[in-house]
Amino acid sequence: MSSTKINIFLTGATGYIGGSILTALLQHPNASNFNITSLIRGDNERIKKLSSLNVTPLIGSNDSFEIIEKVASESHVVIHTANSADDLPSTKAIISGLNKRTKETGKPAIYIHTSGTGVLAEDVCGKAGSNTVYSDLNPDQINGLADEQPHRNIDLFIINSADANPLLKTVIILPSLIYGIGTGPFNRTSVQLPILIRSALNRHKAEMIGPGQATWNNVHIADLSDAYIIIFDQLLAAYGPSAKLDVQPSPYLTTGREGYYFLENGKHTWRQLSEKIGEVLYKKGIAKSPDVTSFPDDEVESSLMGEYSWYLVGSQSNSKAERVRKLGWKPHRPSVFDSVEEQADALINNVKD
Repeated sequence: MSSTKINIFLTGATGYIGGSILTALLQHPNASNFNITSLIRGDNERIKKLSSLNVTPLIGSNDSFEIIEKVASESHVVIHTANSADDLPSTKAIISGLNKRTKETGKPAIYIHTSGTGVLAEDVCGKAGSNTVYSDLNPDQINGLADEQPHRNIDLFIINSADANPLLKTVIILPSLIYGIGTGPFNRTSVQLPILIRSALNRHKAEMIGPGQATWNNVHIADLSDAYIIIFDQLLAAYGPSAKLDVQPSPYLTTGREGYYFLENGKHTWRQLSEKIGEVLYKKGIAKSPDVTSFPDDEVESSLMGEYSWYLVGSQSNSKAERVRKLGWKPHRPSVFDSVEEQADALINNVKD
């Protein structure tokens, strides 16, 4: 990779996904050539921490259209992870800024957007769903999803924007359930698995929604970070300021309407996951039994995460991450089941602290 300075705008650096990606960027072999700017809310501790890492803190929020638009227009690459799957205003600001950049420079701009396989979710309340498995090598299958699916309005805005501007090189990364302890400077905890563990800690038993037959894929946070860096590197090589016009990118490096990248390296039913939680907490003397029962329907929302509980840990979502594997991704971290105890310990110790 060339020594040309690369301006990177990263949102969510204080979060779980964004923080882990930030760490991967800081450990990148070419890190000395990166100028990283991160959007954060005004917090002195966070400002000092990021500044100490040679990251430029940008004070604002996802609603700060002008701020986001300006920094995006000055960036070779934008990586959006801060509530990116469901926040249209911030996505519009980023694309507006990148469109300005391509108009001014006449050169490509790269946008790496974080969505999620929740876009595939079947609302089955823990029951077994369909046999449909989505492959990112079949973008037509993904583009056939109903507009009303979670995250889909944002994804549609991105691919339509890429259609309108051929110099706007967009990719949509869709992680499945993410697990494992993050490596970022602040939040290192995921969402779905910790929800189930916290509930089991509070109620002293492992539970599931309905019969727990619905399936989801999963991916370790460290494997996820590896995938982002592979995609980032290959996009820079193909469309960055030092891209060689005589070198053809991999045919699997697609953008725009075909630029979907699932991330998964395992599959679980919600019952299997809750059974592992029950086993771990029973061994620690917290659960009264290793057995798993179903939440009473009228206690699901109060015990977990409100109205989103049914979707987060009771829906079905099945995908195959084939495209990034074709680009060289080799996930190898512990399985979601082998990570339950580590996550439980982290939550228990956090409560004690």
